[in-house]
Amino acid sequence: MADDAEDPWGFLAKRPSARADSSSDATSPSDVTGSSDVTSPSDVTGSSDVTSPSDVTGSSDVIEPSSRREQRAHGEFRASMTSTSLKRRAWPMALCLALVSVAGFLTEAVAATQIVARAGAPALFIVYPLGGLGLILLALLQFKYVDRHARLKVLRVATLGYAVAFIVALILLGAGLVPVLAMALIYLMGDQLNFLVPLLIWSLAGDEFNVAEGRKIFGWIVAWTYGGQLAGLAIATVSPPLLDAVSVPLPVLLVIDPIVCIFIALWLPRMLRGSSAAQGVAGSETLRQAVAGARDFIDGVPVWRSLLVGSILTFVGGMTVFLSFMVGEDEIIGADAGRLQMFFAGVMLASLVVCLLLQAFAAERMLERLGIPGVLSILPVATVIGGMLLVAGLITGSLVLVGLGLASWFIPRWSIDENARRAALALVPDERRTRVSFVVDLLPVSLGLVIAGPLAAIGWAVGQLWLVPALAALVTIGALPAMRNVRAGWEDSLLNWRLRRRKQNRTLNLGDE
Repeated sequence: MADDAEDPWGFLAKRPSARADSSSDATSPSDVTGSSDVTSPSDVTGSSDVTSPSDVTGSSDVIEPSSRREQRAHGEFRASMTSTSLKRRAWPMALCLALVSVAGFLTEAVAATQIVARAGAPALFIVYPLGGLGLILLALLQFKYVDRHARLKVLRVATLGYAVAFIVALILLGAGLVPVLAMALIYLMGDQLNFLVPLLIWSLAGDEFNVAEGRKIFGWIVAWTYGGQLAGLAIATVSPPLLDAVSVPLPVLLVIDPIVCIFIALWLPRMLRGSSAAQGVAGSETLRQAVAGARDFIDGVPVWRSLLVGSILTFVGGMTVFLSFMVGEDEIIGADAGRLQMFFAGVMLASLVVCLLLQAFAAERMLERLGIPGVLSILPVATVIGGMLLVAGLITGSLVLVGLGLASWFIPRWSIDENARRAALALVPDERRTRVSFVVDLLPVSLGLVIAGPLAAIGWAVGQLWLVPALAALVTIGALPAMRNVRAGWEDSLLNWRLRRRKQNRTLNLGDE
C-alpha cells in the first residue's frame, strides 16, 4: 500500500473488493481545478487499482484530510451526484423559491383584485406599464453587478430593499393615505418579487450545479416553487370568507411580503456561505460593458435573437390576455373584492394543479421528444388559443370561457415553458448566464407589461371589450415565425463558440492536505 503522505486520498491503494461507481457519483477533480492532469475516479471504473474516495469511507488505511472535509461541507468539492447529496445542497435555494412563490402569487391575487375593486379594471391599464418600466429600471440597476459581485451579496441587498419598500407601502395603506396608489405600489413590487428574486436565486443554482447535476436537480427545485405557488393561491382562494367572518380586511395578507424578504436576506446567505454559488464569476465592468456582453451573445447566436423576438411578442400577448381576464371578471362579477379574489385565485389554483400533473407525467417526455425549441414553441400557440377563448367569453358573458382563456396562458407559462427556458439558459456560460437570463426572461415580461396596457386601453376606449383579447391573439401570431426559426436553427447554434464554457479555477488546496 502506498504511503498515506504521498497518497492522501487513497487513489493508489489496492482494494480488490471495492467497485468504483460507474454512475458518475464522484465528481472529477478536473471539474473543480480546471486541470486535465488529475484523473477522476469515475474515469477508471472497473479498475481494482484505483478506488473512489467514497469507497474508502470508514477504512482505517485511508483517512480523509480534515481540510477536504471542510471543503466538502462548504460545497467546494462536489464529491457526489447522488439524489440525496444534490438535494442537500439544493434545498436552501428550493425553500427560498417556494417562499417567494407563496408571497408573489398571494400578492398578485390580493393586490390585483383590490385595485380592480377600488378603481376598476382600467386602473390596471396604467399599473401594468408602470410595472414593466419598474422591472426594466431595477434590472438595469442589478445588471452591472449581478455577475460581477458575489450573488449572495446582490440577493441580500435586493431583498432587504424590497422589504423596506413593502413596509412603507403597508404603512401608507394602513393609514388610509392614497390607498389605491399604495396598493398599486404593492402590486408592482409583488411583480418584481415574482420575477427578479427568482432570477437571482436561479443564478445561484446555475453556479452551484453543473449541467449534468442540473438535469438531476432542477426539476426537484421547480417542484418546490409549485408547492409555494399552490400555497399562495390556496390562501388567496379560501381567505376571503374566513377573514370576513372575523372582520379582518383582506390586505392584511400582504404582511407576508416583507417577512419573506427579510428571511431570505438573512438566512440564505448564511446557508450558502462558502459555496461556489456565493462567488461572482466575472470581472469589473461598466454598465455599458455588461449590456454589451449580453447583446454580443444575443447578436452572435442568431437563434437566441429569434427566441428573444418571439418571447417579446408572446409575452405582450400573454400579459394582454391577463388584462382581458381582469376586464372580463370585473364586467361579469362586479366590484366585490372577495368574489373577484376567489375567482381569480381559484382559476390560477386549478391551472397550477394541471401544471403539477404536466410536470409529473409529461414535461420530461415532452422535452425529450420535442426538444427545447419545440417546447418553447408551445406557449405562443396556447396564448393565441387563450385570446380566442377570452373573445368568446367576453361576447357571451361566460365566466367559464374567461377562466379557460387565462388557464390557456397560465398552464404552459408556468410548466413546460418554464422548464424549457431553464434548460436553454443552462447552455449559456456561467459568466454570462444571469445577464442573458435578464434579457431573455425579464425583458419580454417587462415589455409585455408596458405594451399590454395601451393595447387593452384601445378595446376599452372604443367600448368593445372583446377587442382586448383579439389584439392579444393577433400580436402573438407574430411570434410564430420567430419560433419556427428557433426550431430550424437550434442544433446548429449549439456549435457556436459563444456557448463554450470557460474552465473555472476552483482549485483545491492539495498542498495543505
